[in-house]
Amino acid sequence: MAAEVRKLAERSQVSAQEIGELAISSVQLAERAGHLLSEIVPAITTTSDLVQEIAAASKEQSSGVSQINTAMSQLSQLTQTNASSSEELAATAEELGAQVVQLQDLVGFFQLADTQRSRSAGARRGSSARDTGHGGAHSKATRAHGVPPATKGAAPKASGIDEFESF
Repeated sequence: MAAEVRKLAERSQVSAQEIGELAISSVQLAERAGHLLSEIVPAITTTSDLVQEIAAASKEQSSGVSQINTAMSQLSQLTQTNASSSEELAATAEELGAQVVQLQDLVGFFQLADTQRSRSAGARRGSSARDTGHGGAHSKATRAHGVPPATKGAAPKASGIDEFESF
């Protein structure tokens, strides 16, 4: 039995040495882990700050994209409005062009009558005293162009057009 107690004491001593070595090794590992953690914590803090900055930049970018979409929608609406206005202007221009042609015809009518009167007045000056102006060059010219002789104070009446008074 003494031999067994001795063996048991030796084993206890070896186990104690192993436990001591493991404790020392564990302390060293813990210290190393502490140093590594103290080195990692600033990197984690930096990474966290960068992630927050990226999130803020993403929010700003999203807001900017939203504003661009709104501006593009408004631009599209303006483009459609301008296209509609252009079509209206084109129709108005066409209508005005037709009115210009009508007005030119009307002005041409009056200018023709004025031109005939000038010619008639020149013919009267050169004619004899027996010519009273009725049935002379003026009447022949106006009948040839289908324009009735003008009466004093009123302009000739064209078909479909109201009478105009001269001023």
